[in-house]
Amino acid sequence: MRMSSAARLALAVVLMASPASAMVRGRPVTAIAMYGEPKYGPDFAHFDYVNPDAPKGGTFVRQNEAFLTFDTFNPFTLKGAAALELGLMHDSLMVGSLDEPESSYGLIAETIEVAPDNSWVQFALRPQARFSDGSAITAADVVFSFNILVTKGAPQYRIQFADVAKAEAITPHLVRFTFKTTTNRELPILLGGLPVLSEAYWKDRDFAATTLQVPVTSGIYTIETFDVGRYVTYRRQDNYWAKDLPVVRGQYNFDRVRVEYFRDDTVAFEAFKTNVYDFRRVFSAGQWARRYDFPAVRDGQVKRLEVSSILPQDATGVVLNMRRPLFQDRRVREALNDAFDYESLNKNLFYGLYTRLRSYWQGSPLEAKGLPSPAELKLLEPFRDRLPPELFTQEYTQPTTEGEGNNRDNLLKARGLLRDAGWTVRDGRLVDDKGNPFTFEITIVQDGLDRVLMPWVHGLKRLGITATIRLVDTSQYANRVNAYDFDAIYIGINNSLSPGNEQVYNWGSESADRPGASNYSGVKDPVVDALIRRLIEATAYDDVTTAAHALDRVLTWNHYGLLTYSSPVERYAYWRKLQMPGVMPALGLGTMGDAAIALWWMDPAAVDSGLETSGNVKMPHGPSKAGALAWVFAFLAIGVGIWRLRRSTRR
Repeated sequence: MRMSSAARLALAVVLMASPASAMVRGRPVTAIAMYGEPKYGPDFAHFDYVNPDAPKGGTFVRQNEAFLTFDTFNPFTLKGAAALELGLMHDSLMVGSLDEPESSYGLIAETIEVAPDNSWVQFALRPQARFSDGSAITAADVVFSFNILVTKGAPQYRIQFADVAKAEAITPHLVRFTFKTTTNRELPILLGGLPVLSEAYWKDRDFAATTLQVPVTSGIYTIETFDVGRYVTYRRQDNYWAKDLPVVRGQYNFDRVRVEYFRDDTVAFEAFKTNVYDFRRVFSAGQWARRYDFPAVRDGQVKRLEVSSILPQDATGVVLNMRRPLFQDRRVREALNDAFDYESLNKNLFYGLYTRLRSYWQGSPLEAKGLPSPAELKLLEPFRDRLPPELFTQEYTQPTTEGEGNNRDNLLKARGLLRDAGWTVRDGRLVDDKGNPFTFEITIVQDGLDRVLMPWVHGLKRLGITATIRLVDTSQYANRVNAYDFDAIYIGINNSLSPGNEQVYNWGSESADRPGASNYSGVKDPVVDALIRRLIEATAYDDVTTAAHALDRVLTWNHYGLLTYSSPVERYAYWRKLQMPGVMPALGLGTMGDAAIALWWMDPAAVDSGLETSGNVKMPHGPSKAGALAWVFAFLAIGVGIWRLRRSTRR
């Protein structure tokens, strides 16, 4: 289930190719696509990548890959640490498919209608839609959900829905959203991904507070049992109203989903070997290369799986906080990037299983390559005096070494850049014209990430720069990141094949000073803002591609983030009793393999024999002193644990 990079790119191009038709407007439809027509018509029976006859039963048991605990069952605010897999409890108006990048199909909503001039969108709700307590889902609940998420939810809701003027219930089963602008063409799909909350349940509760009370929800699963710091078990509702809809058929086949919580990967890995849990995403290259040779692997009970997808690789790297004067000069940021010796890391620590990142959309049609095209130049020329001259004359590339630990040439280049920026070396220390030393702190929460960062720190020391690594606990890290109280952090950004409003949250000036946003670098660049607006207002995918290429160039040449490395494939290990369809979705299994919960099933023989039961072996859940590096990559994939608004739930 692995594709070559060329095959992945070709498939992405085919899927994103936009025919002459645009999003359907002016009449109710059961599905919409951002560009062209949805793949599945109004009478489709099920998605192509599911097994419609998959048997039901058993328990899917997974671990908490980032080794964080939880203290709340509300994933929609920044307060607290939300339990994993809460998305199973929340349905949205519409859902996406996993073999199309940007289409939505009705779930709670039976139809969607977009105004001919894109001034509003309205959703007709299915009369049979119900919450977990059996009460009807109404337009009033949708309006309530929108308003409370925008006013009291995480900041991304306010940013992504900033162009929505109002939400109103036209009838008990018809809700309309009126827009402030007619040019934000992504809003109908974004609003289709709105999670629907129960007004009756939440109206007299503090939505912003942490809570371990099991809420009334709209999804197929509900919480059955939990023990803070140890596990959460979700139970599928037998009377779930949507179980026979085409967008659900063949999915959510497990009676229960259980998340086992560990604090250390050594303990978690030993638990997996004895089938305390069934499924794990493998982030450590060393572990994948060396440690999957235990008896259950050799006798075929444990399977290894590499999955390719058409999505861009995760953009991981060092974020320099440009709110600090130290990092405001582009030459300084470029010099710090030159000091990073990726080739030595990949050879000595990563077993050659990673690739160097040079783009925020690497491995996709949106990755900028070569020189700017004529179409890109039309977007970039008005800002030529604000952009690095090299952007127009050179292809962006990363510095390279021979992988032997000698980064001399790149450090010489870095020293020249720092000198041009006004820094000089005195008594072995890099200082500015006032004698202030160049020192900064890298804040991390992942014990073991220092092994990845220390070679970079040593390279910086050769330049006279003192960089220190500070390990903090989860709560302190989240608080500092949300308040931008750091010099540098290491984190990942997940980009899609259809970038739009979320880019405001990641890079827009309006989010730079908004606590809790993802503009970690503090970018305030009118060029970036203008290109993001081009993405949002694009009417054809060719326009999206052009704007994304231009934005990619501006981000990389300005070194707003120091891109490091990523894996071109997703790696998983699972016990053989889990079975999967014969078709892997083009979009893969998701960042943490969440799609496996939706699409896979338990071998009926294992259910009948009782061998399906996992999670009942007593194992210590606390930390050990070894194995910390293995989960570094898991945390990078999750980010800081903040709920990210998705274009559709379950994508």
